[in-house]
Amino acid sequence: MTLVIAAPGNDFIVLGADSRGVIDSGEARVEINILTKLFPITQNAAIMMYGGSEDASQLVEKYRSIYKQRKMNLNGVTLVAEDFCEFCRKEEIKLAKVPKHPKSFEYFGFIICGLNIVDDKIQPMIYVTTNFNGFRLGLCRPYAIEGKPIIAHYHFAKNFKENMNVNDLCRIVAQSIYDTMRIDGDVGGEIRIAIIDSKGFREISESDVKELYETWEISALREIMQ
Repeated sequence: MTLVIAAPGNDFIVLGADSRGVIDSGEARVEINILTKLFPITQNAAIMMYGGSEDASQLVEKYRSIYKQRKMNLNGVTLVAEDFCEFCRKEEIKLAKVPKHPKSFEYFGFIICGLNIVDDKIQPMIYVTTNFNGFRLGLCRPYAIEGKPIIAHYHFAKNFKENMNVNDLCRIVAQSIYDTMRIDGDVGGEIRIAIIDSKGFREISESDVKELYETWEISALREIMQ
């Protein structure tokens, strides 16, 4: 399973994902902790996947390769999201012609998120789509939490505000994933946190991510002791 989160600020968006996955060889299921679930597409858009990782990752990697070959420059996340969903639908039509065992039809989905920049105005946007809905594109507000969402929804219901700064929002995302990992064995591995803002896409280092949730825990302990 997995946990992926996209949460917007006024002019930026924070992305978070764990890195645990399962490879099913048919005879055995092998757990790995190095699965990439967060994929930058452009400086203003990224895709995160959840659910059945094998088919989902193949779709994203193929789309990224084709996107580069086409030398496209889609301006804004909305155009990327629409283009990606169209690509997925075409791939599904191709796969429908190949016989598959019923057990091989796994549920998976994507969060496509980032910024639209029009007339110097920055608008964070989050879209979701799944293979079970035919890759129809849906707008998600105020944030997106997919995979194992219960603990993350608790943190966001308690702490999320629309006008949060980058650091505070990164802390909620990191802490949501970290606390889920401590309780649910389906979520684990390295926590990846990225930011998309006017400067483009950038990923936070592993050490800085660790500091985010450790600082949160220290603050929580102080509140309890007071």
